[in-house]
Amino acid sequence: MNTAITVAGVTVEPGERRDVAPAASEWYTGDRTTLPMAVLNGVEDGPRVFVTAAVHGDELNGIAVCRQLLDTIDPERLRGILLVVPVVNVLGVQMGSRYLPDRRDLNRAFPGSHTGSIAARIARLVLDEIITGSDVGIDLHTAANHRFNIPQVRLDTSDEEALGLAIAFGAPFVLDARLRPGSLRAVAADRDVPVLTFEGGGPHRFDDDVIDVARRGVLRVLARLDMIDDPPAPAHDAPMVLHESRWLRADRGGLLELHVEPGEHIRPGQPLWTTVSPMGAEHNEHAAEDEGHVIGSTTLPLVHPGQALLHVALPGDRHPAEDDPTEEEDPGEDDDPEEWYSR
Repeated sequence: MNTAITVAGVTVEPGERRDVAPAASEWYTGDRTTLPMAVLNGVEDGPRVFVTAAVHGDELNGIAVCRQLLDTIDPERLRGILLVVPVVNVLGVQMGSRYLPDRRDLNRAFPGSHTGSIAARIARLVLDEIITGSDVGIDLHTAANHRFNIPQVRLDTSDEEALGLAIAFGAPFVLDARLRPGSLRAVAADRDVPVLTFEGGGPHRFDDDVIDVARRGVLRVLARLDMIDDPPAPAHDAPMVLHESRWLRADRGGLLELHVEPGEHIRPGQPLWTTVSPMGAEHNEHAAEDEGHVIGSTTLPLVHPGQALLHVALPGDRHPAEDDPTEEEDPGEDDDPEEWYSR
C-alpha cells in the first residue's frame, strides 16, 4: 500500500487528490500569484511522475492536456504519485507572453533561488516541490512565436530507460536533444530525473490534434511505468528516432511560399521554398541538399535573409509501436542551432 505524502505543506492521503496553490510571486498591486498544481496520490505504491506545462507563457497546448489528464485519472486506481502543473509560468500566461514581466525566460532560470529574480524564485519553487523526489518528468511545450512543431519528444537518447518511455509515448518523432543550461530538463538530469520534453503545435492557440497526441502519450508513459491500466492506442505506430537536426535559413528576403509541411519526408533536390519580391521581379528558389524530415517550420509569410524557415532532421531509426507499454524492453526549449548537432 502507498503512504501519505506532503507537497507544498499539504498532506495528501493514499487514494486522494488535493489541489495545491503555493505562493509563486506577486503583482505590483501586492496581489498574490500562486502556482496551481494537482497532487494525485495512488492507493498502491509506484513511481512519482510530474507533468508540467506552460513553462513558456504563450505555449498553451499543454494546459489543455493537463486538464484532460485530471479529468481521466482516478487516484483510487493509480499506482504511485502524479503531480500535474498545468501553468508553470503563471505571470507569462496572464500577460500572453513567452517570458516573465522582467523579460526573463523561465526555462533558463533553473535551479533558481529563493532570493533571486522572479524567474529564479518560481524555478526554485518548481525544483523544490515538483522535481525533487520525482522519478520521471514530462514537460509539455509548443514551438516559439511564429513557428510550428510537428509532435515530437526530445530527450537524451543515451538513457535507454527514458528512450523506451519516449518511444512508448507514440509521437511521430523522437529527437536526441542536447541539454540547455538553466532548463528544467537540465536541472532534473543533474538530479537523475529523466524528463521527456514534448514539442507540438504553435503558441497562443489550442491545436486539438497535437493535444490528442500529447494526452495519449502521457497516459502511455504512465502505463509503461505500471501506474495505470488500459492505455490508449499510440497516435503514431512507428516513432522515428532522430539524432541530428538544424534550421534551414532564407537566402533572400520577400514573400515566402513553402513547398513542404511539418512531418514531410524530403529528398535531395526537392523544392523546399520560393521567395519573391513584393513587385514580383525577383524569384529565389531553394532545394533540399540532404534527405531528412521536416519537424518544424516558420508560419510567417514574409521573411528576411537569414531567417529560420524549416527545422530539418536527418533520417533516423524507426521503432515499431509496442502493443503493451508496460512490458519490459523512445527550438519549446530553444531549438535554433546554427549548425548540425547531436547529443
